[in-house]
Amino acid sequence: MADDTSRRRARRRGETDPAADHAGEPGGSTTAVVRDPAAARWLVRPSSLHQLAPFLGSTRSVGEAAAVTGERPNTVLKRIRRLQHLGLLHCVASQPRAGRPVRRYRTTADVFFVPFEATGADSLESALAERDAYWERLLRRNVVRARIEAMGVWGTRIYRDERGRLQVQTAVSPDANATMLDPDMPAALSAWRDQVMLDHADAKDFQRELFDLVRKYQRARGAQRYVVHVGLAAVLNEARE
Repeated sequence: MADDTSRRRARRRGETDPAADHAGEPGGSTTAVVRDPAAARWLVRPSSLHQLAPFLGSTRSVGEAAAVTGERPNTVLKRIRRLQHLGLLHCVASQPRAGRPVRRYRTTADVFFVPFEATGADSLESALAERDAYWERLLRRNVVRARIEAMGVWGTRIYRDERGRLQVQTAVSPDANATMLDPDMPAALSAWRDQVMLDHADAKDFQRELFDLVRKYQRARGAQRYVVHVGLAAVLNEARE
């Protein structure tokens, strides 16, 4: 009980969470191994992680963080207090001014590592499913929106192609698949293929090319935010409904 009380007091003060193990990294950055279940769940949940992102490796005020997230300062302040309570954020500076001082915040570590056992998930598969569900919904919702705006209502066309492979395609009619590749169409794609037959060497080349392609476009600094999902795995365990 005494340890829990000390932890809560430390969190309120914005101090490092005693439940996290800290170690130095080259360049002076710090790493925290987060074992506290509440903090661990926060860190692995994409819907809440973006609230911490403005302060990860950066020192910002409430107003600066609000400008990054697009939220109201009062909303950001409430999140800051929650993150302090979890031991993930602390106040590192207070700048005097007329009225209340401007407080600046930063994460209690520059790198957080969450061991699987701290997440409370039943299995590694369920942990991955929970994490990916947010991104899958985000991608699906916006692909559907782009298709509706571009094509209106569409259907599904199921057939075998000229090589005898089963195809399940979005289609605008029984005889024509829908395509979003035309220059005047939205940049949206959701494609699944489970009949891609590759030798191991080809699969590794495909893996590296996909990864390099993602990294190439991730370095761009365009005007519109996009959600991207790329996946590849040998089918060793067929999913059954």
